[in-house]
Formats: sequence, structure tokens, C-alpha cells
Amino acid sequence: FKQTGNNPKVVDSFQTNTFQYRERISATYVQLAKTFYGFTLKPGLRLETTDIKGRQVIPSDTTFAIKRADLFPYVFLSHKLFTIFKTDLIANLIYRKSISRPYYENLNPFPRYIDQFLYDVGNPALKPQFTTNYEVNVSFSGFPVFSAGINDTRDIFSNVTYQDQATKIAYRTYDNLGKNKEYYLRLVGGIPPGGKFFFYAGARHNFNVYEGIYQNQPLNYKRGSWVFFTYQELKINNNLNVNVQAFMRTKGLQDFYELENFGGVYFSVNKTLMQKKLMLSLSIRDAFYNNPTFFTINQADVIATGSRANDSRRVGVKLRYNFGIRKDKKENKSFGAPVEGNVN
Repeated sequence: FKQTGNNPKVVDSFQTNTFQYRERISATYVQLAKTFYGFTLKPGLRLETTDIKGRQVIPSDTTFAIKRADLFPYVFLSHKLFTIFKTDLIANLIYRKSISRPYYENLNPFPRYIDQFLYDVGNPALKPQFTTNYEVNVSFSGFPVFSAGINDTRDIFSNVTYQDQATKIAYRTYDNLGKNKEYYLRLVGGIPPGGKFFFYAGARHNFNVYEGIYQNQPLNYKRGSWVFFTYQELKINNNLNVNVQAFMRTKGLQDFYELENFGGVYFSVNKTLMQKKLMLSLSIRDAFYNNPTFFTINQADVIATGSRANDSRRVGVKLRYNFGIRKDKKENKSFGAPVEGNVN
């Protein structure tokens, strides 16, 4: 509501926004498999249909619908290389296409007020983005220890900031600006699990080549960034183990925001008691609070610097008792990198 002077309160339609929408994604796929001369070939095809219908309820009607059908081919070729630590190393070649759809909030054309200087508005003409992936990797026990590839993405939709020329108020929306080709290389090494000490460490390098148009001006840039990560576990005895996870990201890029270095360190201690029926766990997330990110944006007529800080530090204590009614399923040990922070 808003009120001016002694006038009664009235609904501020610019700050009131209610909508309903329905999204139905249907898919069907077929896949074949053939083994020959030690190679395994798996081609496939996936058909996806998109059916979205939305209607603005308050304050005005902005009904629109999207219906489309897309085909996505897939080819997978694998071959055994050799055996190490009694486990096969498998080489894989992969070709696939995929789609990323905008959320309805990104499409809804009614503005959402942020403050007197900024508002958000959707773009109903926004198209989905399509990515073609080419990758070669080597996997150990189902986990890629080496991978190299290309992500070729078209019709990229990005969060952009424009300025209303009449009111001079800035507004944020989404737009299809161009295309991006990302080259990546990932390498992981370590000691296989099973002993007292287990660890892996790795790095991933991404190099992006972007070509597009932003505010009627060419938007072309090339950026490279690194992510380093590790996981380490020490079994002090049969009832006590300690593990550490950590990652660091350098020269990151999110949409058009250039990020400074950030990362995180995660600790946990696990102790079992009473013949392993009772488990006590202590965990610390983002122990050194390295997750706040500083960013710069310098595109067209928008130049800004700032920071984003998530309340990411957590200390947790968990106590679990197994009454023996049902045996726990055996879980495979995690062999992935920690979750990365972002500027959102």
C-alpha cells in the first residue's frame, strides 16, 4: 500500500505482483548399444516437448504461452585402457546436446519493484539456450580422473542491467545476448580408498570465448579461470576418522560479473561408539569464511563494483543411533569436488 498526505491507503500496483503458471516438460528417448573389438558404442536420441502457460492475476493480465519440441542426439564410445589398483581405466568419447530453459519469473513481463532506483522485469521473448558438448575423459571406478572438452552454447540468456531512458531508473532483466565457447581441462589424482589415509586433489581450467551484442554494442571477451579442490580422510582407528574438503576459485566469471578469488574449507570428525551403533559427528562448514566474493562489472554503460556475502559458516553436531531394525545400505564414498560458492 502507499499513502500520500492525508489520503487513505491505496494499493500500489507497481509493487503488487501475483501470477499463476503451469509448466509441463515431457520427454521420450531411445538408446542402442553395440560392442565390437573391445569398444562399446551407445548412440541415442531424446525428444523433449515444452508446454508453459502463465497468467498474471494482479494487477493486470499478461497471459502468454510457450510450446516447442526439440531433438537432442547423444553418442557415447568407450574402451578399456588398462588396469591399475585392480580397477579398470576406461577411456570415453562423448557427444551430446542439451537445453537450459528460463524460469517463468524470467519470462513474466510485469515489473517487480526493488527500490526507487531499481526494478526487475521478465522478458517473454526470452529463448532457451542450447549447449553442444564434446568431451574425452578417462574414468577410474566410474569417476573421471581426466577430462577435456568443449561446451558450445548458443542463445545464451544472461541477467542484464538496462536503464529506462524516460525515468533514468535502472532495471534488471534477462536477454539472449550471444554465444560462448568454453574449453575445459580437468585432472584429478590421489590414493584410492581402503587404507588409513585417502585423498584426492585436482584442478580444472576453463577458458571462455564470448561473442555477442549488448545494448547495440559488440560484447566480446576472453576469460580464463581455475578451480582447485581436494578431499582428504584419515582413519585414526576403526571408530574415529577425520576428513577435510577445500576448494579455491581464481578469476571466476558469472554472467558478466568478474569475481575475485574465493574458496572454502570444510572439516568433519566422525566417532562411533557402542559397537558402532552410535555415531557422533562434528562438522564445520566454510571454517575460515573464505566464501565472500568481490566482483566488478564493466559492460556498456554499467560500471560497478561490489561484494556478495552468504551466511555460509556452519557448525553442526549430529548424533545417530542404529537400533538394528534394518541394516544400512552400503554407500559409495564420495569422489567429487566440494560445492563452489557464488555471488548470488
